[in-house]
Amino acid sequence: MEIYKSSRKAAADAHEVLRQALLAIGVPNRDLVRLAPRVAPDGRPMVAMGTWNADVVQKVAAHLMASPAHVRAAPDGRVVSDHVGVTRDE
Repeated sequence: MEIYKSSRKAAADAHEVLRQALLAIGVPNRDLVRLAPRVAPDGRPMVAMGTWNADVVQKVAAHLMASPAHVRAAPDGRVVSDHVGVTRDE
């Protein structure tokens, strides 16, 4: 039960981070209703993303392709983006 609880918390945290990131790039809240924290049967924390409108996918893809963000892992295993320390030349 403890694994489920910690995975549920990790999934909820990941869900909120993703939701905030998508809102920050202009994806309307109404398009994020299918995002949902989940726990896989083996205990892995996950975020269900559902089906998105094509215009939302285009917006997210354009942002991802324009961003040279580097990703690193925090000591607790969470993935943390490093937009601050990245220059266009990297």
